[in-house]
Amino acid sequence: MLIPVLDLGEVFAVSSLGSLAASAFFAAIALISIGFLMGMISLGCGVIRDSLATALENLELSRGVLEVENLTVLSDNRSVEARILNRGADPIRVGEFDKMDVILVYRSSAGFVKAVWLPYDPDMDLSYGWRPLNITYEGSEELLNPVSPDMSSGLWDPDECLAIRAWVADEIRGAVKLIVAAPSGVSSP
Repeated sequence: MLIPVLDLGEVFAVSSLGSLAASAFFAAIALISIGFLMGMISLGCGVIRDSLATALENLELSRGVLEVENLTVLSDNRSVEARILNRGADPIRVGEFDKMDVILVYRSSAGFVKAVWLPYDPDMDLSYGWRPLNITYEGSEELLNPVSPDMSSGLWDPDECLAIRAWVADEIRGAVKLIVAAPSGVSSP
């Protein structure tokens, strides 16, 4: 039995025009493929970016926020009272109030804008600080996890208002802002 032998030179012999056409065809396929991949990557990045933005919004909503309401400078011009609404944040133990950050931003009698971190001082022993006054729910006494009258136990639950008094050593002359942050990281905007 005879096996036919092929001359490989004849099999792979292509004219220079054919080789140019084949190269152009493969280059076009490669460019189309690269363009398609770039489009898919771009689309994927956009989808991922939108998904992350939505997830961050949902996280912010689930974490809640502390809203400062009714901020009033008292007649001594060194103290303020405010109501802080726990809007959707997890309950905060009264025993953790000392871990909260309260910052008062105000214009001093010298005309300077000051931002003062206030320590928790329920006995008002310091020259500056803050203390809780009461916790209410829609203007009435709270019913869920009530706080003891001496503020030693209980929870500040979602939708409840914490009334506080804050004071500084300087005289407050206008433009007042109160910033409050809970130990969990939930804060006022």
